[in-house]
Amino acid sequence: MIKITSTIHQLYPSTALGIIEANVSIQKKNNELINKMEEFATQFKSNNAIEAIAQIPAINDTRSAYRAFGKEPARYRVSSEALLRRIVQGKGLYYINNVVDVNNLVSIESGHGICCFDRTKIEGDDILFTIADEGETYKGIGKGELNISKLPVFKDEKGSFGSPTSDSQRTMITDSTSKILFIIVSFSGNRHLDHNCQKAKDYLQTYCNAEITNYYIVG
Repeated sequence: MIKITSTIHQLYPSTALGIIEANVSIQKKNNELINKMEEFATQFKSNNAIEAIAQIPAINDTRSAYRAFGKEPARYRVSSEALLRRIVQGKGLYYINNVVDVNNLVSIESGHGICCFDRTKIEGDDILFTIADEGETYKGIGKGELNISKLPVFKDEKGSFGSPTSDSQRTMITDSTSKILFIIVSFSGNRHLDHNCQKAKDYLQTYCNAEITNYYIVG
């Protein structure tokens, strides 16, 4: 079981996690999935101004949580906000593989930060969701050395390996990944969390040939 530390609960009580473990089949490109993402992006771009993104409830709550933790949300944006800003700015979405793409689809649809890890690269069975220590860093995916100090992070026996802003290279999804840990990070409590998790499970089964091995909500 993943545990949310008392530090996070004290600073932001409405923190909750939707946790899915699954066996998956990695596919470099799934055209049906990409078309679904492009349709969402086209609609979102035509209906939203960039200023409105921060007011999406899940994103607004995440920004409030980051401030409570002592991190500036405009400098270290949650992944959902960063992706939606790309869409509105006309930069488009990027596509990595079917599992990462499902991660991003759930993120832009829900507004929540999503973390997705190669389960075999996580050290030990005890995982904590906590606040990163002062001065702490790790190599973020596509970001180089990332200052994670005061960000909410997941930690295993080896240290921090992911946050709603950017996951680490250490536990990233690769072409050889077969077991994943998929986490929806909600700072809006349990509101709509089960619904979004059910949608994520459906997408994983549809586009990644997933076998769901575990599912639970913490918070």
